[in-house]
Amino acid sequence: MNILDIINNIKIKTIYGTLPKNIKNISQDSRKIGEGDVFVAIKGYTVDGHDYIEKAIKQGAALIIASHYENYDLCDCAMVVVKESEIEKIASTIAKNINKGEKIHTVAVTGTNGKTSISTLIHNMLREFGESSAYLGTNGFGKNDEKPLYLGNTTPDVVTLHNKMGDVRKNKIKNFAFEASSHAMVLGRIYNVDINVAIFTNLTHEHLDFHGDMQTYAYDKSLLFSTLGNNLDEAKYGVLNMDDLYYPIMSKCLYHQEITYSIKNEKADFYAYNIKQYKENKNYKTSFSLSSPEGTFDCVINYIGDFMVSNILAAIISVWLKGYSMKEIISILPKLGALYGRMEILGDDLPIDIISDFAHTPDGYKKLLEATRNIRKNRRTLLVTGMGGGRDISKGPLIGEIISEADYVVITTDSPRDEDVELLMGSIEKGMTHKNYEKVWFRTDAVKRVIELSKPGDVVILASKGREDYEILQGGKKVWHSDPIVALEEAYKKFGKN
Repeated sequence: MNILDIINNIKIKTIYGTLPKNIKNISQDSRKIGEGDVFVAIKGYTVDGHDYIEKAIKQGAALIIASHYENYDLCDCAMVVVKESEIEKIASTIAKNINKGEKIHTVAVTGTNGKTSISTLIHNMLREFGESSAYLGTNGFGKNDEKPLYLGNTTPDVVTLHNKMGDVRKNKIKNFAFEASSHAMVLGRIYNVDINVAIFTNLTHEHLDFHGDMQTYAYDKSLLFSTLGNNLDEAKYGVLNMDDLYYPIMSKCLYHQEITYSIKNEKADFYAYNIKQYKENKNYKTSFSLSSPEGTFDCVINYIGDFMVSNILAAIISVWLKGYSMKEIISILPKLGALYGRMEILGDDLPIDIISDFAHTPDGYKKLLEATRNIRKNRRTLLVTGMGGGRDISKGPLIGEIISEADYVVITTDSPRDEDVELLMGSIEKGMTHKNYEKVWFRTDAVKRVIELSKPGDVVILASKGREDYEILQGGKKVWHSDPIVALEEAYKKFGKN
């Protein structure tokens, strides 16, 4: 690509060296830089890309984008110094041009909870219809039926996001659903991404260490909808949850067409009611009636919980907007399988029910316990919960109060990193309303302990981790751990198979 046109459009800049006419690739990771590439030096929270400029130059970088200059030996490399606030914008423009190609139908999902479920549901529904699809988020980056590749953040840096979209185009994939975190909006990780459908799920207590307060958090979330722009000649849509307190803010920021969904408000465009949970053979299901622009339909899904009905509505609308009829969409719902680590019920041949979920906010725990109430009726509930390092621990006491509904709780950590494990566990302990709990800091030991305590007929809930298969310990050391795998191994050792 010709880089000169992009650089010429930058009005405030200083150029060192001679600009290359063409460049090959772009990255914020110096380890991925080769001959003819662009290195973007971004100052992050823990790493400053400027510390790796000399390494990138030695590896053959043709161009460096940075926010300040030192006396580098540039050799054949050029450097463009711009305002720090502009780096992501410029990087996104270069990355988009490198990765340009055929149009992709792109769906972005934002909200405190439900992002992974909805983006995965959209992907799975489109695959049922025989369409090519990719998705990106907490579980990683996956194409068609491939196992997702873990990337690290819910929404990666802007260069990686555009590079992944380039990968989607190279594989001739037509659809892409991704999770857009509030951090992503604030830090410019979705700059220059052309979005067709933007979905809002909900907004609850989370990340206040980053946003400061709920109003700022809501504003930061709303940036996704203003990102769609105000060119109404383009077919873009906002899909908004009317049941959430912050729905009006998202609606106000949306210039394009609005489609609403609800499980409480019959005035919504898509309204689910008569929600009933039941068990068929060994499988838990939910049925509901759905009022839509194409009429009323009876629906069955292989998930439990009102919040999963809400999630499925958002996914249904996204697929409906592509032109599929409601009759077609409703027909595939019973074919959709389990969502890894999201209300996933494990071990149907065990005398206990094991439920794995990613709940990590007060609202997430509340919905998890509400969703499993029928399953847990007249049964003892054992619950494992953990607090992560480098996270907002002000939510800990609220979580402790909510999970006190369980008969016994094992409090542990969730990738404690360099945090004091006693402080992390203590934040949850402060909210506990009964004494039927214990603290086991290493998560593998905590999961083993809850299975040791379990008896036939019990319900064991593994919360806050889902299907993540690692723990990050002191010094950034990464070790393997999987709640479901550890729990199942211990349960089969203890109970055998029915």
